[in-house]
Amino acid sequence: MRRIRDAARRLARPRRALGTHSRGWYQRYAARGPEGFLRPSPGGESFDWDAPEAKTRSRCFLEVSVDGQRAGRLVVELLDELLPETSENFRLLCSGDAPSGASYAQSTFARRVVKGVGLLGGALPDAPGGSRSAFADRPLFADEGFFVPHAEPGLLTMASSGVDGNGSQFYVTIEPAPHLDGRCVAFGRLVEGLDVVRHLHDSLYTQRGVPVEKVVVEACGVVDG
Repeated sequence: MRRIRDAARRLARPRRALGTHSRGWYQRYAARGPEGFLRPSPGGESFDWDAPEAKTRSRCFLEVSVDGQRAGRLVVELLDELLPETSENFRLLCSGDAPSGASYAQSTFARRVVKGVGLLGGALPDAPGGSRSAFADRPLFADEGFFVPHAEPGLLTMASSGVDGNGSQFYVTIEPAPHLDGRCVAFGRLVEGLDVVRHLHDSLYTQRGVPVEKVVVEACGVVDG
């Protein structure tokens, strides 16, 4: 009987959310009510990007180089209708119109090569910790929603520093990464350039995951039309 009571107490305790390593995680989730401790995970099915009711979405491009030599062009489709704030953050950082003054131009595209995920990019040279949002009133912004499962390659997903800790850094996946579900906000997909990302992932020489070569966003912007 005592074992049953002890097990019941353990089950009744709020579970710490995945990826909540920053200070104040308990208070932040408690403020959201009883369900705040449970990070939703959308499951293993791929998101239907091409559903008939899907709206026309904005697209951005990144021109990437390795040690000054052109590596290729990436085109990203953003999920504006479901994640407007996260999409706007990425779009502003690409366009150079960010109120915060931050930009992906000359940022580090491959800060780390992450086995089982892909590349970690979006590191800004002048930002604390390399991450800064596009918004002038807050350097980091909240987790907007976990609608897209990490069930396919070619996704762009925020590399959060903790609860509501989104800035400029993001992962580009090269394979399914279900361990990111419920902890990283996937907000876009590659419609061009997955081969470039795969090549960088496989060919870059790294030391403890950090590329020796300098992988930089030479130019970026919004695709017209």
